[in-house]
Amino acid sequence: MSARDPRERDLVKCEDMRIHAERACRFVGGHSLDSFAKDELTQTAAIRCIEVIGEAARLVSEETRKRAPQIPWPLIIGMRHVLAHDYGTVDLDRVYDVVTHQLPNLLTHLQPLIKALEKDTNWQE
Repeated sequence: MSARDPRERDLVKCEDMRIHAERACRFVGGHSLDSFAKDELTQTAAIRCIEVIGEAARLVSEETRKRAPQIPWPLIIGMRHVLAHDYGTVDLDRVYDVVTHQLPNLLTHLQPLIKALEKDTNWQE
């Protein structure tokens, strides 16, 4: 597959989403909301991961998005825009909720999409 193949690009972007969702979950794992609110390093890492997830989601083709309608693509992209452009109004409770509740759900839905894209592109590691 050529790197210009949209399905391969979508696979790479979905993998970016998966990697950064796993990282955010790992970074925040073990934190209560209170301890998360006091840990600027973990906040910054989690926020950055969510930004990367949103940017990668934005670059996934509409065709691939339609293959996984259970993934809230517009919400993911919208969250990225809020974090990247309205950083003075970041709601840490919302960030914590996204990482602890929404990202595990996202990972569940990304896995079959990634597997399907790997099959479509004959992906070989």
